[in-house]
Amino acid sequence: SSGALSSTENVQGMVTIEVRLMKCSADGRGGDILNANMSEKMLTQAIAALRPKQRREYKDASVIAVARELLPPDVSAVCSISNLCVAPSARRKGIAAKLCKEAEKIAKEEFGFDEMYLRVERENDAAKRLYEMKLGYERKFDVDSATALRVDAVSGSYIEVESGIVIMSKRL
Repeated sequence: SSGALSSTENVQGMVTIEVRLMKCSADGRGGDILNANMSEKMLTQAIAALRPKQRREYKDASVIAVARELLPPDVSAVCSISNLCVAPSARRKGIAAKLCKEAEKIAKEEFGFDEMYLRVERENDAAKRLYEMKLGYERKFDVDSATALRVDAVSGSYIEVESGIVIMSKRL
């Protein structure tokens, strides 16, 4: 046996850890975490604008270094939790908190980040309570209209919805 699950029947929860770019407003009171495509495009364009010798210097550079050295000061690399999902039968057992804590550990120890971000739908009071009261996240920005992904725990498929979003963060 390879140890891999051959079906989703034993999966109790999942979380994704992403490294993306965050753009802040000039006054620091607003901003959003950019989607993966936009983040990659901005990083690629910043490196492509360099001369060949300079490009080679960034060949193995981290996203943190590229963002800090080549992008405008209102754009930074952030590590974020996304797509946290717990199966209905496994809820209220602390699984979401355990997944978040493990994601935070990976962000700090393996990726080198000292802060974790997340986006949560403004109307998702249960998730906001978990993040704020149990895990110590603080509200950073509100985004009035954004695309949010919901995970169907049964099928594993993603559903896109328009929603108000809250950006939260926590020092690791």
